[in-house]
Parts: sequence; C-alpha cells; structure tokens
Amino acid sequence: MDPGNVLVIKLTGKTFRDKDIIKRHVDTYRELVEQGYKLAIITGGGGLAREYIGIAKALGLSSNYWLDMIGIMSSRLNAYLIQTLLRPYSYPDVPSTIRETILYSDQYKVVVLGGLLPGQSTAAVAVEIAEALNARKVIDYSVVGMVYDKDPSKYPDAKPIRKIKASELIQLLEQRSEPGHYEFFDKKALLLAIRSRITIYITSYTKPETVWDIIKGGNPGTIIYPY
Repeated sequence: MDPGNVLVIKLTGKTFRDKDIIKRHVDTYRELVEQGYKLAIITGGGGLAREYIGIAKALGLSSNYWLDMIGIMSSRLNAYLIQTLLRPYSYPDVPSTIRETILYSDQYKVVVLGGLLPGQSTAAVAVEIAEALNARKVIDYSVVGMVYDKDPSKYPDAKPIRKIKASELIQLLEQRSEPGHYEFFDKKALLLAIRSRITIYITSYTKPETVWDIIKGGNPGTIIYPY
C-alpha cells in the first residue's frame, strides 16, 4: 500500500444532521477513490450519541464506561451509513479493532469505522489508524473548521491559528480554563501524531471539497505539524 495514496479522514458526528452535507461527503469520497486514493474514515457519534447518553443519564446510568459504549455504538451506526453509501468500494461492515481495519484496508478501497474503546476519542482513533496504515495525513472535518486560541462561540476576540506545532497546541490546551468546549484534537491524539510524524489538517465539515486543496498543498483551515 502506497502511504502517499492513503487518506485518513475524521468526520464529526454533526455531519449527520444534514443529508445534503452527507451526500456531498459521499460524492467527494467516491471521487477520491476514483482518482486512486484509499480511505479510512472515522465517524463521530454526534447528536445521536448525545441523545442516547442523555436518556441513559436520565434513567440513572452513571458509569462512564457504559456511557462511552453508548457513544461508541452511536458512532458505529453513523459509520455503517457511510460505508453503505460508498459501496461497492467499501468494506461492508464496521471494524471494531485496528487489526480489522488494517486487514480490510488491504482488500477494500474504503474502510469506515467509529469509536473503538471507552475513554478514547475518535481523534485518537484517527491518528492510531494513520500510524497503522503508515499514512502521513489525517484530515479532520470539524465543527469549527480551524483552531482558535479560545472558543470562538463564546469569545468574540478569539484569534484563528492557521499553522501550529502539535507540541504548541498541547500547551494551549493545557492552558485553557475550559478545555474541550469546542472540537479539538485531544492531547493523546497529538502525542501520537508527534511520535509518528503525522500532519493533521483541520477543515470545516460543511466543505468536504476542501480535501482537494489539502492534497494540492493548500491550507483551508489549520495545519497541525508534528514537529
């Protein structure tokens, strides 16, 4: 497998609120495959996960393990939708381990998966998959579309960051008084990216076509360098 032709894509769960955006993503992924790329797509749980986790909490479930499992299963349902829409290119199921993902990536042009383990973000899954497939890029279709020095939905003076080292972003995350308030690659994912020299591209989930800009060397959002 040529690592230069392998793209690992992290797709925010919020994508699944809008069928037109889903279609644009699927059309873009089909075009990528037809141009010779192999894809590993990791989907988040989004609103589906939050709804079920909210119900579980309201009914008295407090174990973070089982709440995480509900989120993982929700993300896998989103993954199942994407793989179904990408047939016949895609592996016709949703892997539950990295080993499965590697195995079926050799046999199919697209493998789609959700979360893997409780306590692990889909960001960390995406970087681990990139490590396993020897991919050099992770493309994060996120809600915000780029990295800011603080939450832009809460702070009008938030400044966009177009390029940043993963180590610098870790420091920024640790300094934040309200970590996790908007989508970011978490510390574990960033440490994995550093050790395997994986570059992360943040772009908006509402603009799936920006993948072509990234392939051509552009920066439609934020580039997180591993060094």
